[in-house]
Amino acid sequence: MASPAAAFLGIDVGREALGLTIITGTGATLGSLARSYSSTPTETVDPQDWWRAARTGVKELLRRTRITAASIRCIGLTGDSHGFAALDREGRSLCSVTMGPQADAAPFVDALIAQVGARNLVNLTGESAHTGATAVKLLHLKETERRVWHDLAMVLPPKDFLRYRLTGQAATCAYDATASLLGNPKNRAWSKLLLTQLGLNPNWLPPIQAGNALAGRVTPEAAKETGLHPGTPVIVGLPHVVAAAISLGVTDPGSALVELGGDGALFMPITEPLRDPSGLLALQGHSLENQWALVADGLCAESPFLWLTHEVLLADLAQARRAKREPLDALAELAAEVPPGSDGLLFLPPGRHTLSGFIGLEFHHRRGHLVRAVLESGALAVRRALAAAEALKQKPERLLVTGPCASNHLWCQILADAAGRPVHTHAGDGRDAVGAAIVAAVSVGSFKTIEEATRKLLAKPTIFQPRKAATAAYADMVTRIESLTGVPAKAPGHSAAKAAVKDQQVAEVSG
Repeated sequence: MASPAAAFLGIDVGREALGLTIITGTGATLGSLARSYSSTPTETVDPQDWWRAARTGVKELLRRTRITAASIRCIGLTGDSHGFAALDREGRSLCSVTMGPQADAAPFVDALIAQVGARNLVNLTGESAHTGATAVKLLHLKETERRVWHDLAMVLPPKDFLRYRLTGQAATCAYDATASLLGNPKNRAWSKLLLTQLGLNPNWLPPIQAGNALAGRVTPEAAKETGLHPGTPVIVGLPHVVAAAISLGVTDPGSALVELGGDGALFMPITEPLRDPSGLLALQGHSLENQWALVADGLCAESPFLWLTHEVLLADLAQARRAKREPLDALAELAAEVPPGSDGLLFLPPGRHTLSGFIGLEFHHRRGHLVRAVLESGALAVRRALAAAEALKQKPERLLVTGPCASNHLWCQILADAAGRPVHTHAGDGRDAVGAAIVAAVSVGSFKTIEEATRKLLAKPTIFQPRKAATAAYADMVTRIESLTGVPAKAPGHSAAKAAVKDQQVAEVSG
């Protein structure tokens, strides 16, 4: 196969594996692969393992695609926002880290609130404390790893550590800065007040730049280790949710991204920094300049379904595995036979309400009712978050779906019905790495704008239209939920640490 005129590499630092994808200027995927470094999402990982995976992965992907390193015109990076590499003055990793919620850091959520104040923290950062935040994990590190703390000289989010190894340049984007609970989303800068109150050295933190800015070039040393061409440009990069959103064309306030499975996030771009007084939506600085985002985690998370299959529907899980089928696809066939509203059965996930569990369970309910009620709970959480956005005069007209469960037609239809909006899905995995590669292509001038790139590169989606009768049924369910709980539901990703710990415990079951 001849090398294309131009190709772009996207690298995704995930919780369990490094994902790599090469695309052409026409959007065709030349090849993808993954390099694992963790057996479960909650396992601690040495950041040096991210670099080892990149070194071997890039070489292998170039070999498989049979393209020359010189054909890679730019490299885009993406990664988890809730993680970091602790480095010494020589840039060496000092300790293993956890990406995502960290159970043993839970006491330091209270310590952060005690030092800053709960209301003040939300005013400064746009969200509440949780165990995934870098600020909380740094307080834990200070207390439990005194030697590491003594040698600490730099704190870099996962994607930024990888770029540092590629280019020798330190930088991060506004989204990762604010997600750390150390940045102010309104002015898209590190909060000097927070750093002072927490006793953190501002020199540890990298400069904040636009995610699509060129942040450096591959050094000769990194080129030798990875097989890349020396001098290849590398952009600042984007967090997972922003990269996935861009890969699906979620670039303006007229659309929103919903993650089905995984963290179950909702992501809405906005053009001015708005605070949600209900607390359902957190304000984040967008990775791109002059943009912000309203975000909620844990809405359509996979953890409730994993709990149901691993603790209640074990026989169905085993049968699906014997048939080599995804458990969700197999059980969705049972749930599809149940009408919207699950014949009066509600599921309220732990951590999102003061009341939780299956509500209204009767003897006529069957396994399909349990499955559908769990899927509906995530879709209803999205509906309530969209209602909070409408109160801020933000009303995305379409939802684009990503995540490990995005291919499940039943969950997509339930989401469309509950949200009262069309749901667009695109085939293919690795949207995060693709999004990073798209931004890399724009950064070196292959496209004038990101909007132009996504318009030209995206294939036609599968569209699920809302059904009026089902939408009305779900409106009644929202009213019922609010009457049962007494207050509108809160997004678990931005409330208490306990919710994050419970999600982590369920994730351990799945491993």
